[in-house]
Amino acid sequence: MDNRDGDRGLLARSANDDSNAPVQETSNDAAVSRDSAARLGYINDPWIRYFVKHPQRRAPLINRGTYSRFHGIQGTLKRFANAVAAFHSEQSQEKKTEEEPAAGQVVVLGAGMDTSYFLMSADSNSSTAVGLRFFEIDFPEITAKKAATVWRTRALHAMLPTDTVVASGGTELHSTTFNLLAGDLRGFEKSVVPKLRDRGFDPAHPTLFVSECVLIYLDSIHSDAILDWITANVPTAGIVTYEQILPSDRFGQMMIANLRARGLELRGLHAYPSLESTAQRFLSRGWQSAQAVDLAQYHDSCIPPSEHDRLSAIELLDEWEEFRLLASHYAFTFACTRDSEVFKPAMEAFL
Repeated sequence: MDNRDGDRGLLARSANDDSNAPVQETSNDAAVSRDSAARLGYINDPWIRYFVKHPQRRAPLINRGTYSRFHGIQGTLKRFANAVAAFHSEQSQEKKTEEEPAAGQVVVLGAGMDTSYFLMSADSNSSTAVGLRFFEIDFPEITAKKAATVWRTRALHAMLPTDTVVASGGTELHSTTFNLLAGDLRGFEKSVVPKLRDRGFDPAHPTLFVSECVLIYLDSIHSDAILDWITANVPTAGIVTYEQILPSDRFGQMMIANLRARGLELRGLHAYPSLESTAQRFLSRGWQSAQAVDLAQYHDSCIPPSEHDRLSAIELLDEWEEFRLLASHYAFTFACTRDSEVFKPAMEAFL
């Protein structure tokens, strides 16, 4: 993202680079899929509809996959928020001073129309209750649309901190606990990090990074640079990713061809093509723990039977073989730099 005058060229280049347009369009695709699942009752997300102009009903297997993705990411965020709240309370009791103890931070990479901030802010047991800070990062074309929608929509605007202001020509929202920041992740250390620091990001605080089908679209030299910076600068860091895997089998090749026909390249897929390699990319950097699980296994093992019954009552899924084939080519990875109590519940959820 941009950092003073010296990096305006990076923003200008990303704004005028047609090759970014297909990647940016994936933000809309994801929002439409989440909206479909929400309207049918798969997930409880009353906020996503404000970001979708033309709702579409997705196929049952897509809705089931969207539910599983939502369950994994939102479950991780809630476990982190709850663990931070407990840690926050313990610190307060130990310090016994008016000084506010360190809370946690969430950094959503390539946030698109993600509604996690609104979901967690509406939950009185998480986020704002303990001062959890949210930072969202995406291309300025995306953040401008999101900022405008949030600012002009009464229900969304009401969820913003009272000190929120529109910034950077309408491409950003700034406040003490929620910051929507515009920029290009390919310039993370030079351009993004200064923006994060300017808005109050503190590397000393426990921080959860979130990446849903984002790092996979970057060349590995750029995604690795983000992880290297986190490794070197954020001592208590965790990350949850949701990315494609298995490019070499028949389905994987078809997946790549279909995306390529839309102008999309999974630039990081061949560098980290399997569950083992996605976990190893963190362990090789000295992270304490890393666990990867494909979406099919997560669906079958980590979602309670009662939820399976509820989903079956919403919509009949006949294409189980196709669903499991599709789901086996997507994976969650959760990793943390050290064995901190704030990340233990999230790690255990993927075991």
